[in-house]
Amino acid sequence: MSKPEFSSDLMYRLLVQGVKDYAIYLLGRDGTVLNWNAGAERAKGYTAEDIVGRNYACFYSQEDQAKGVPQHNLDLALREGHFATEGWRFRKDGSAFWASVALDVIRDEAGALLGFAKVTRDLSEQREATRRFEHQAIHDPMTGLLNRVGLGECLDRRLARIDAEASLALHVVDLNRFKPINDTFGHQAGDEALRQVARRLEAMAGPSGIVGRLGGDEFAVLQSGAPSVEAVEVMASAIVDCVALPLQIGSTLATVGASVGVAIAPRDGADAATLLRNADLAVHAAKSKGRNRARLFDPAMGELALSRNLLELKLRHAVAARDFRLAYQPVVDGRSGRVLGFEALLRWDDQTGRSMSPASFIPLAEELGLMPELGEWVLQRACETAANWPVDLVVAVNLSPAQLKQEGLADLVASILGETGLPARRLELEITETALLGDLDSARRVLSRLRDLGVGIALDDFGTGFSSLSLARELPLTRIKIDRSFVADIDETQAGNAIVDSVLALCRGYGLATTAEGVETEHQRAALIAAGCHDLQGYLFGRPAPIESWRSILDPAPLLAEA
Repeated sequence: MSKPEFSSDLMYRLLVQGVKDYAIYLLGRDGTVLNWNAGAERAKGYTAEDIVGRNYACFYSQEDQAKGVPQHNLDLALREGHFATEGWRFRKDGSAFWASVALDVIRDEAGALLGFAKVTRDLSEQREATRRFEHQAIHDPMTGLLNRVGLGECLDRRLARIDAEASLALHVVDLNRFKPINDTFGHQAGDEALRQVARRLEAMAGPSGIVGRLGGDEFAVLQSGAPSVEAVEVMASAIVDCVALPLQIGSTLATVGASVGVAIAPRDGADAATLLRNADLAVHAAKSKGRNRARLFDPAMGELALSRNLLELKLRHAVAARDFRLAYQPVVDGRSGRVLGFEALLRWDDQTGRSMSPASFIPLAEELGLMPELGEWVLQRACETAANWPVDLVVAVNLSPAQLKQEGLADLVASILGETGLPARRLELEITETALLGDLDSARRVLSRLRDLGVGIALDDFGTGFSSLSLARELPLTRIKIDRSFVADIDETQAGNAIVDSVLALCRGYGLATTAEGVETEHQRAALIAAGCHDLQGYLFGRPAPIESWRSILDPAPLLAEA
């Protein structure tokens, strides 16, 4: 059986008409549709009977038709020989789709114009995929807010439109106490908390504001409309207040807070990077003042940040080189002046020889995660030194909050005691109330293991926190240290004596030893002894000094007589 023969023209028409992914059809010289393939019917919803003989302008919007866009495109194709573009086109049912369009001029062998070949491809799915990708690139998937990249782009656009007479404010919002939500309730609860904060900030920003999530538990709010400094301060305070309201996490109420730093453009920066950096500096300033507050950027903050960065570099170097020393302050029996032991206190002289305040470098070391390493060095050095003292002297060493969170702390202490030969009964570890409140159950477990070793546990700065009475009852303590602020009041008011009497009564009830800190006057010494507190510490008996300065501890003569 012979095969049918087809002309090349027929084969071409059959091929074109059978294509379904592209709308391919011919136009007359005036734009009249001359034929219609399966792809055109699929893309535009018209059959050949519907459209052949009509002008292709019907595929354009009324606005484009009024502007003469269809004829303009034919003219461009005629002049250039080819024309391509992308844009919205319309189906028979009136729905729009994004299309790639190409027009090519068709001429006969003599060069006479026959018409145009038009190819249209529906790019709606690709355009939607691109739109989703672009959206994801600049948005935070969890909260739906702009991410750091998207916020930066938005900030750049807005900054380009302001001048010296206009302004906008960037509020950077750093959440406080967010980590305990994750740790206590899990990451799903943490994510829900972040979403709730995001919705609150959007409501606070209003329709003209922009809210973004910079990452982690940090957000940003753009306040536009040339706000005054007073309006900026009102907004910042309102953000602090709205974030502080309890969050409903399942059946539980959880509370976070916020520190807010604000930079105002153009005075605090004319580009996104500068404005963000200065708002961050203001956040750090707000947190340094106690958190849950707002601060506006001040140029002096930049100098403070530079100073802090330098301090951080020096501190990291000092920790790596163990470039620290210990000073020892005696604890005495206030009646006889006999030395009972020493508290080991960390001291640091930087590379220039300048003595650095512990109040400045210890919190920084805690923030940088250096305290476990540094605290281990202090413990090792203090125990080595105390092992050479007379057998009745005790050494007290402060534990940082970070050390207290170490599950292996008891093993570390046991190892150091074994290496140095110091009996456990001669080591007293001091903790502060603030170090306990983050995770009281965990702290109780760690302290119990330490007590099992025979080590003493002292609660420092007693009475300055919120739950001292319960801590004295619940924790395996051996000693309470009465805060220096109460001791100072003994010289000033009768109330000071009453507080000390109450603390001593509490300690007697729980069988705890007591030490009074900050004793500086003879009157304070006498009043404390009369109240029943005999273990005393303070400048009246000696300031912190290198252990070499206390060789008199080997002398049986009482230290008080020498002082």
